Amino acid sequence: MTTDTITARRALGVAATAGTLPYLSLKIAWLTGNPVGIDDPALLRDNAWIAANTVTVLLALCVAGLAAVLGSRWALRAPAAVVLLPAWVGTGLLVPAALVAPLALLTPAAPGGGVAGWVTPMVYGGFAWQGLFLLAAFALFAGDRWWTAVLRPGPAPEPVRPLLRATAVGGALTAAGSVTLHLVLAAGAGPVGAVVDIVQAALVAAGIAGVLALAAGRPGPVAVVAAWTGSAVPFAGGLWVVVSAVGIAGPGSAPPLRVLADLAGLLGGFALAVAALLAVSNSVTSYTIQPTAHRNPAVNG
Repeated sequence: MTTDTITARRALGVAATAGTLPYLSLKIAWLTGNPVGIDDPALLRDNAWIAANTVTVLLALCVAGLAAVLGSRWALRAPAAVVLLPAWVGTGLLVPAALVAPLALLTPAAPGGGVAGWVTPMVYGGFAWQGLFLLAAFALFAGDRWWTAVLRPGPAPEPVRPLLRATAVGGALTAAGSVTLHLVLAAGAGPVGAVVDIVQAALVAAGIAGVLALAAGRPGPVAVVAAWTGSAVPFAGGLWVVVSAVGIAGPGSAPPLRVLADLAGLLGGFALAVAALLAVSNSVTSYTIQPTAHRNPAVNG
């Protein structure tokens, strides 16, 4: 770790936090009854709308909190799950939004929906901004703490290899079902919806390939990044859709095929993540952090 790296992570974290401010301001305005960007005032009194916006405000605050943590020295010694879990879920939520953002910015908003046409481009633009800077900060952090595990992960310990094979195969098959269903949904969707489903399917397919490569003993940064992103995307997306359909908007708010696609993604993404973690567990646990080193084989923990 070097002072320059800490400074860069902090600067990227500040930029990511700044990207949440327009989104947070809009959501807080809606939750306090301000109709800015709202064409249908009845939305402000809808319980599902209020619940969904409350949850997304909390998610945006989590982004700001994670950005602050990634810029701290404490994060290098924090329990891995404290940083990895929110960063993984954040990757799953922000990467697809960032990839779809250019299309959202260029495509005229369809009439209806109760919100003004400028809201969707503004929201997706903010997601793209947050994703760019937050994930860049996380990449620097991961390089400081787990560079060897990312660059040259060692083989999984012998006792966990049967579990690794089972979770990798099971996760791959379940996630492949999600890929198939998203492609079916894309075939019947409009241009924007089709791109969203195709992007989702492509990222999940990359995750399957990355995890299977790690499980087969073919490590490398490309496999690790693919496994990380391609497991996070279906898990986070599936969690959001399933929770929305069951707990926020209520049953029947999403087409059954979409709920099935995202439920398969939720389960498959989790299994892929467990398999990927098992595949690199030997490298991650075999090193300790050296505070004065940077991207050194000893800088792991």
